[in-house]
Amino acid sequence: MAEFKTLTELKTEAFGILTGMDSSQTPAVEDLDTIGGYVAPLLAQLAQDEIVSIPDADEIPNEYFLSVARLLANVAGPRFGTAMNEDARRIDEAALRRLTAPRPTFEALKPDYF
Repeated sequence: MAEFKTLTELKTEAFGILTGMDSSQTPAVEDLDTIGGYVAPLLAQLAQDEIVSIPDADEIPNEYFLSVARLLANVAGPRFGTAMNEDARRIDEAALRRLTAPRPTFEALKPDYF
């Protein structure tokens, strides 16, 4: 299984979240293009806010994929007749922060004497 998801998979998942479209159906190219216009600004905002850095939209780590897809659907929602959900945005950003947070090492700190 691949460790990354592609930009096409991201746009398709976000469109499915937005419209409730079954994964067996193929969305229209125009709809994917509309959603695709929000990808770069969203990834730039996530990096600027120091939530997560995803330098290549064609290599989205699996662990970030669902949260990023939900954020993308939330951002693109108004273009498809759905209002943005601020609570959902906070939940998905918090999930990404949790996933990128440093893990404890449980090593004893060595004091630095002056």
